[in-house]
Amino acid sequence: MKSNLIIGAGQLGSRHLQGLLRLELAQKIYVLDPSTDSLKISEERAKEITHNHKIIFTTSWNDVPKELDFVVVATGANVRSKVTQQLLENHKVIQLVLEKILFQDLVSYETIGALLAKTQTTTWVNHPRRMVEHYQEIRNSILASKESAVFQVVGSNWGLACSALHFIDLCAFLTNSKVKTNNMDLIDPIVHESKRDKCIEFTGTISGTMENGSNFIISSIDGEIGDITITVSTNSDRWIIQEGKAQKIIRMSKNNGFNPEIFSYVTEFQSFLTTRIAKDIFEIGKCNLPSYKEASESHIPFIEVALKKYTELSGISTKTCPIT
Repeated sequence: MKSNLIIGAGQLGSRHLQGLLRLELAQKIYVLDPSTDSLKISEERAKEITHNHKIIFTTSWNDVPKELDFVVVATGANVRSKVTQQLLENHKVIQLVLEKILFQDLVSYETIGALLAKTQTTTWVNHPRRMVEHYQEIRNSILASKESAVFQVVGSNWGLACSALHFIDLCAFLTNSKVKTNNMDLIDPIVHESKRDKCIEFTGTISGTMENGSNFIISSIDGEIGDITITVSTNSDRWIIQEGKAQKIIRMSKNNGFNPEIFSYVTEFQSFLTTRIAKDIFEIGKCNLPSYKEASESHIPFIEVALKKYTELSGISTKTCPIT
């Protein structure tokens, strides 16, 4: 029987729990959170899934076994470094998945990276668009063409600070390249309050370049919340991916005179994605998420420029960027 743990039982952690409960493999699942209200969310959502697993809901680390097969850290970014450090220093963890944004400060990336190396804990970061079939197909086409790409994202008020890294990671995945530069000169000159407690948001545009010559432009327009449109362009192909209510993909290729082909798709939610992630990890020892090292190569330059922009706009000198 697998001994698994979810740290953080709220909205996201409860969906990870549902995903684990869908596994056929026998498990004892520990759900840890200091908030009894958050634990109640997970308890209620666990009841939505028919399963034969044993779940232990707890507010105490003392109830968590010293050896764990699989752990998901689904806390906020403000405590993720502290929680991960406590986990790794007191428990043997075989496989670990961390939510993003990994950490709000730069020091934590080095600290946790060193601890992961010391404990030899195999670790991934939850950027799930890498798991989506149409993005895998786009990646294969780009890599086969050996062309650089222009990657663009446009939407309104969708959470640029907290979610841009999902798209930067997607650009890194599609182009099989690392971030070279990151720029926030076109961020709107205002710090917005986030719907998440004690966190901030940006609107405007983040841009950057990849080591292979590709580049990204990611925009969140200040206004009413709207769907997101992703455009991926190379010399030979164009893809327009509409995320939100009208889920569709428009492909135009040089081979067919750039005549549009339209396809629909259905978004797979986290409560199903976690099932796939855990199944792959248990069966083949790996999954399609980026490794901690891969994700850090995108996260660190983003946090560097986000810190500078936050300090510039707020007048607050800090080593912590309050995004999650």
